[in-house]
Amino acid sequence: MSAISEELRTEQFVMSLRGVVPYVYEQAWQSVLDGTPLPRTALHRGPDGLLRRTLRPEARFRLQIVDWRATRAEVQDTRLAERLAGESAAGLPLDRAPLMCATLIRRSDRDWTFAWRYARALMDRRAGLRILEEAAEAYAVLLRGGIPRGAAVAALPVAALTGGALPGGALPGAGQPGPASPGATSPGPVAPGGPLPRVRPRGPVAR
Repeated sequence: MSAISEELRTEQFVMSLRGVVPYVYEQAWQSVLDGTPLPRTALHRGPDGLLRRTLRPEARFRLQIVDWRATRAEVQDTRLAERLAGESAAGLPLDRAPLMCATLIRRSDRDWTFAWRYARALMDRRAGLRILEEAAEAYAVLLRGGIPRGAAVAALPVAALTGGALPGGALPGAGQPGPASPGATSPGPVAPGGPLPRVRPRGPVAR
C-alpha cells in the first residue's frame, strides 16, 4: 500500500447534538483521550515494511469550534458536505500527531453538528465507537460537577500501540469492523453530498 493511500484511509463520524456547552464538551473529549497514547501517536513505515509508532509528547487533542449561525440552513448543509468531502480527500498524514481531528459546528442557538475523523491505521471502528460513548459519559459527569473516570478505551485494541513494530501495514484491529458498544450509535462514513445522519451519543446533553 502506498503512503498516499494509507493517508487517505480515515474513519469519519458526524453527529447532531442539541444544547451543547462547547468548552465542556472539549474538556470531556480531552479527559478521555489524554489518558491514552492516541493523541500523541504518529506512524511511519520502516524499511522492513512494518508500521512503527512515534510518540509526540507535545501533541494534544484539540476541538475546533466554529459558528455558522449567520448562514442559512441549506447553505450550511452544502458547506458541511463540501467540508467533509474535502477532509476525506486530503486524508491525514501518518507521520503527524494527532492522527485525528474534530470540529463542533454551531448551526443554531440550540443545534450543533459534531464531526470527528481519525486515521484507520490508528484504531478500528469499535474503538472509535467506544471513545464516542465515553466522551458522552464524561460530558454528563462534567455537567454535574464531577470528575470523569479513567478512560476504559485504553484497554481496547488501541492498547496494542505499545507493541511497536506492526506487520501488514496497520495496527491490530485497524480497519476491521467490530460490534458497536451498547448504547453507542454510529452513522458510518458520511458520503459526500449525502444526507446528514441525525445521531446522538449515549448519555444526556445539556438542555
